[in-house]
Amino acid sequence: MSQFAVLPDPGQAQTLDEVTGSLRLLKTWAGNPSYETITARVNGPRPPSGQVGKTTVVDCFRAGRRRLDPDLVVAVVQALHADAGYVNQWRQALRVASGETRGAADQVRVLGRLPAETSGFLGRTPEIAALRPLPAGAGYVLAGMPGVGKTSLAVHAAHRFAAARRFDRILAVNLRGSHADQPPADPAAVLDGFLRLLGTEGQRLPHGLAARAAAFRARLADLRVLVLLDDAADELQVRPLLPSAPGSITLITSRRRLDGLPEATSVPVAEFRPAEARDYLSLAVPDLPSGSDPAAADRIAETCGRLPLALARAAAHMRDRPGWTLTDHADWLAERHRSGRLDPRVGQALDTSYRRLPARARGLLRLLALHPGGSFDAYAAAVLAGLTPGAADAALHDLAAQHLLCPTGPARWSLPDLVRVHAAARSADEDRRADRRAALTRLLDHLLTADAPPSDLAAAAEYAAAEGWPAHATRLRERAGRSHSASR
Repeated sequence: MSQFAVLPDPGQAQTLDEVTGSLRLLKTWAGNPSYETITARVNGPRPPSGQVGKTTVVDCFRAGRRRLDPDLVVAVVQALHADAGYVNQWRQALRVASGETRGAADQVRVLGRLPAETSGFLGRTPEIAALRPLPAGAGYVLAGMPGVGKTSLAVHAAHRFAAARRFDRILAVNLRGSHADQPPADPAAVLDGFLRLLGTEGQRLPHGLAARAAAFRARLADLRVLVLLDDAADELQVRPLLPSAPGSITLITSRRRLDGLPEATSVPVAEFRPAEARDYLSLAVPDLPSGSDPAAADRIAETCGRLPLALARAAAHMRDRPGWTLTDHADWLAERHRSGRLDPRVGQALDTSYRRLPARARGLLRLLALHPGGSFDAYAAAVLAGLTPGAADAALHDLAAQHLLCPTGPARWSLPDLVRVHAAARSADEDRRADRRAALTRLLDHLLTADAPPSDLAAAAEYAAAEGWPAHATRLRERAGRSHSASR
């Protein structure tokens, strides 16, 4: 450690910038070790799936951060000065600094009307059918992956409800459960806004979440109310905002499965169906010539994962380049896809969900993106990440709850294509090359004896041949051939 520097007092930090400033002072006090050294110390006690890259550690020291991972900051502090009492001071300082974020959580805009509908809404016939009939006191959770169009569907459905029956009041709020720059809305602050819209004077507003929730339900007891709760973070945020009035209808959107709301019916929202994706592109960029490839529109849709957000961004790119054909756009998108580049807004939407995952699930997701087959089970996931099957299964369910992977059969999963591209890029940034290769070697060893589909074995053999595992490639081809013959 430096004999001249003074051990910084984290208790003086009141903001995130002051926290990062104190962390830089602590680095100086500790003798200014390199970021590589700090990263190695942080990763020392962590399993492979929970390890972080140097870039992630460096980010903890940068000013201008809007959020910090408190667990990682504490790990950095321990790497610089592993005194238990001093580390606890940092934990307390981080809680104080996060109080500034808490103030942002209290800033909520509530509406007494529905948001305007997105122009050109189309498709979603099965989902809209699932939102009927209109039972008294109904609640619906529209859940799906980032960018799948949950909000557009919920707003469209809410307008249909409002046209089909008369409501005494309409309440709507964006709960910011997946906002990139702002924290989730505090439900007590949402209730403050709702109660004011319902006529409660400021001096009569009750204090505390439970009291406000009770007052909210009492105000709505004899009313027919339509409530739109967009972008919910979790059940704890939503539950106080649910009206109990028998004439109410509540629409909730979330990236998470909200299994803890038994009073609400789940309506899964998936990517567009192929015909819907084609219709969307035809409506968004009409009369664009196809060029040499008559299937170019379908190629664009598949490269976008038929995800409405990605399709919207692709359509915007098309409108900015009127001289290009659909084939030109399909080729351009395919080239970007192969190089691991996503549209910035699509990447940001996926990154927000990624950053909110537990560390173990983040590490597993990065390694699953390297899996050469189309699907995997908990055993393959465990082998890749160096986890027990039980821990891998729990992490897989964390990812499924966030709609970052989807079931493909009994106890088997796959990654949506855009999630795979994003997670592979995160792995290249955060995981050491040696660790990635070791994980893939473990997986290929596992596939030599695993009960995997012939197509997955063939894909693994092709990957092994191309990436430098010739012995594995030969044996995997043999296994794939035997498995294919046995399945006939």
